[in-house]
Amino acid sequence: NFRDPQGSSFFGLMILFIHVWRMPIFMFIAGFFSALLVERRGDGSFISNRLSRLGLPMLIFLPLMVPLTISAFVFANGSRYGGSVDAGFGVVSSMKAADLFLPITIHLWFLYYLLLYCVGAFLLLRVGRLCLPRGVRSIPTRILGSLTMIPGGTLLLCLPLILFLKNTAGLLATGVTFIPEPTSFFAYGFIYLCGWSFWSQRTHLDRLKSWPKSIGSILLTLILYLYWLEFFLQWIGLPAGDLTRSTCATLGVEIPDGETSMWIGASLSALMIWNGIWGFLGLCLLITNREIPRIRYIVDGSYWVYIIHLPFTVLIPGLLVHQSLGAFPKFFITLVLTTLIGYLSYDWFVRSGVIGQLLNGRRWPRALGR
Repeated sequence: NFRDPQGSSFFGLMILFIHVWRMPIFMFIAGFFSALLVERRGDGSFISNRLSRLGLPMLIFLPLMVPLTISAFVFANGSRYGGSVDAGFGVVSSMKAADLFLPITIHLWFLYYLLLYCVGAFLLLRVGRLCLPRGVRSIPTRILGSLTMIPGGTLLLCLPLILFLKNTAGLLATGVTFIPEPTSFFAYGFIYLCGWSFWSQRTHLDRLKSWPKSIGSILLTLILYLYWLEFFLQWIGLPAGDLTRSTCATLGVEIPDGETSMWIGASLSALMIWNGIWGFLGLCLLITNREIPRIRYIVDGSYWVYIIHLPFTVLIPGLLVHQSLGAFPKFFITLVLTTLIGYLSYDWFVRSGVIGQLLNGRRWPRALGR
């Protein structure tokens, strides 16, 4: 881990809020398009596609990104605590190879989880086809698909997530080892399954395309986040916040103890996750209801940027750690430089080459400098 001494709590709160709905949406969409692949191409083509688009990139890039990421963290911390950038480089140069090649997934845990879900789905499809009639094996997905659309169905979909999240008071904290962290693995797996099941309800996508519903869901997610944060902080041992005390006083109830805060936190987190999914999905459907070349380009390049971004988000702050610029300028410098490095390298070296074909399914002509 690395923290700049000029950091701001604003960014911690912002990242935590984004984390509430960002990865659940990815998992939901991944499940949705997995079901699409199975229906249109069959389960054999589905698993072949997933192994080539998820497994192969992970196999190629994980051995490259692990040492780069570890060395970036070592450099940044060495620069901070050693008093200079040169000290950071000195610490990195003294590292042994064994320190750089650890058996971890770093930020590519997402690919790892998703690959496990796809393999699991493929095996269940094959076993189900051998052992169960078609009508029986489709019952779970039909039920979950129906719950995504019926009034009150979202509350029922929260129940499994509450059980998964209760031990962390709603915090979805993923591990970076090859043994999946149980809370996040089962929670994301359930969301992936719901996305898969939602494919059967795809004719109802237009119901999500409502500005009042989308904005309302996103605002509700933000409000729930403020309450969840207080209960989560109370669960880890901090005193109850003003929001909790005023709400309890208004309702005429006592401030909940740690055990109760754990359940309340898990419940609020589950509600945040589903409201975030519906709200941001609806918003995306509203603003991308036609082909937008720039958006398509950004989406195509996002896979590459996701793979390579982490070392730069640590290396650049390490280079800036002794500059008295303030938290916000440092944040924007890191954001802009990382984005530029990601998309320029994508356009120059990836988009029209073999790696572009691996990540995007085909080679696209370069878009910049034409």
